[in-house]
Amino acid sequence: MPLKRGLERVSCDFCHRRKVKCDRLLRARQGMTACSQCALRDIQCHVDDSDDVRIRRRRQTTARGGIVRVGTGGTGDLQPALSRPSPGVRGDSASQVASESHFVSPSPGNDNAALSNIPFDIFDDSPFALSFDNMLFLDQVFMGNCGPVEENNQRSQDSQNPTSTSEMTQTDSQEQDGKGLVFLREELGTSPWMGASVDSALCTAALRSYFDYAAPYLPILLADAFWEDYHANRCSELLLYAVACRGMPFIEAPDKWNLQQRLAAAFRERYLSARSNTCDNETIRIDDLEAFALMIGFEYDDSGSLPLLSNLGRLFLTHDSLVLMTTNYHILDHDNANSTLPTKLARARERRVLLYWHIYGLDAFHCLDKKQMSRIPNNDVGSSENLSLHETKDYFDALLALAVIAHQLTQTLCRPFSKREGVILNDIHNLYEQLDYWRDHCCPPHLRRYTDSAGRPNPIETNEPNSSRTGKYIHLYRAVLWALELHCRLMVEDCVSEFGLQDRTSLEAEVLARRVEYESLRTLNEMVNICQWMTQHDTHHEDHKRLSLIDLAPNILRNICAGMCYWSCQRGIDLCDSRPPRLLQSRHANDREETLKQKVLRCMEIAQLLRDAAATATSHRDTAHVLERIEKQRELLDSRSNLL
Repeated sequence: MPLKRGLERVSCDFCHRRKVKCDRLLRARQGMTACSQCALRDIQCHVDDSDDVRIRRRRQTTARGGIVRVGTGGTGDLQPALSRPSPGVRGDSASQVASESHFVSPSPGNDNAALSNIPFDIFDDSPFALSFDNMLFLDQVFMGNCGPVEENNQRSQDSQNPTSTSEMTQTDSQEQDGKGLVFLREELGTSPWMGASVDSALCTAALRSYFDYAAPYLPILLADAFWEDYHANRCSELLLYAVACRGMPFIEAPDKWNLQQRLAAAFRERYLSARSNTCDNETIRIDDLEAFALMIGFEYDDSGSLPLLSNLGRLFLTHDSLVLMTTNYHILDHDNANSTLPTKLARARERRVLLYWHIYGLDAFHCLDKKQMSRIPNNDVGSSENLSLHETKDYFDALLALAVIAHQLTQTLCRPFSKREGVILNDIHNLYEQLDYWRDHCCPPHLRRYTDSAGRPNPIETNEPNSSRTGKYIHLYRAVLWALELHCRLMVEDCVSEFGLQDRTSLEAEVLARRVEYESLRTLNEMVNICQWMTQHDTHHEDHKRLSLIDLAPNILRNICAGMCYWSCQRGIDLCDSRPPRLLQSRHANDREETLKQKVLRCMEIAQLLRDAAATATSHRDTAHVLERIEKQRELLDSRSNLL
């Protein structure tokens, strides 16, 4: 809503951008220097109205006792101005001046004072990046327009009082000094690792292996924050179990599969016990939620476990539970909710954003695979019209933009109307346009898929102006993004074949059906080229271990290769049941059967190549189950081809 002429803006930049009510002025009168929205998210609360031409003459406000520069990031003492207004200046005016001032001074040498005060560039020191618009989008999706929360008032005051925070940390350190680092000093050796009957040395190696091998393609945790909490003995027990369980496949141990199942069983038992014994079911620690996200999709061996734990695990350790808990629960950022002096976990704000990023992407592709509506509230910020407005810096932004498209694929193709009446023709054209736009514009240049004359991937490294972005895992990031894009294109065909098209007897529907078939065949051909490209870029590590890219990203690359192998087999079966398209038939009737056999054999060769690519995920025990499922389809195709 536009301001009246001559009236200065009181809401902070964060609330003004989200168009929500800001109580900054009211809280300033109470001595608090942040509004409820900023205090809830533990971010800086500031106002930048330097571009407002109506109040340019009021850039400087002079008060007895000092000068506060409004809108220019002045370094005046704001707290005394709030508590002791100068004579001749009303308390309301002093509060308003303080509320309109910046709380963080711009960095020296930075000409853009507004951008220097934005606290959202939290991943600049990592190989990833997440733009301001995307972080704002995630915050709005998961937190919504939440109002002031009373239990956060004390936490917001403590976060704005560095002295009390320092004293709190010092007191907590003194309390922990008597105990020492129990895990590091007493548990190291041959004793069981925290009751899981696993040697602590192997678990420590598994923790390191997780961040070396499992974390790069889909980072749920910040490595430096985890190790800081780990050495400070404030890391969640559940998180230790989860990280060690996910890192166990990459260590050298003869019985590592049994050790992994022990850690998984210990996590499940402790998690269910913790959720049933908690006095407040609406709160959860952020590291416990990270552990929950890590263990989603893990296959438990229930042969030696209690039936009660197995049933409870299938009921509560699900994807839907993770999403509902993230959207509805209050996420704590300290190590002990019942302690009078809780210690804040390392980099809690960044971890919250990273967790939102992971869960949104996980949910988008999970719902697309299951063809079900997401439990995350739909948000128009991620619409196709606004997708081009989001800046894409690196892997984080590119994957989030693709997850937004996957979310729209589900919302468009799998809604009840489409399942009942068929998919609308224009919707499919729009979805293909979004995928094309992502491939050509949203995906950063150094992660984009360039091809040679034969259609094989050929990334041009010299075209990337920032050579620092081409790191150790650059090929892994490319493979993940390319495979997910092709997966989205193939899911369009899957939904159309299952639900059908509207007005399927029209010529437009027939044209669109041919386009869907063309896009699917091109997707299959590009995935074959990507698999051949991935074999040339295996990853080498410091311990001289050579791992395939698919082995480092099994939940994405391995499963997509297996899914396309299944699709290739199904296409061969369809060719056996019907004639090939007219344009591909031979003029001579005698050659038609031979042409059909060659096409079916080609489908079998492609399926074999994709199956061999999925089989390179040798570090994961569930790869055998994945191969077992696609082998049945390959056997069916082989039996049908023998009848030709």
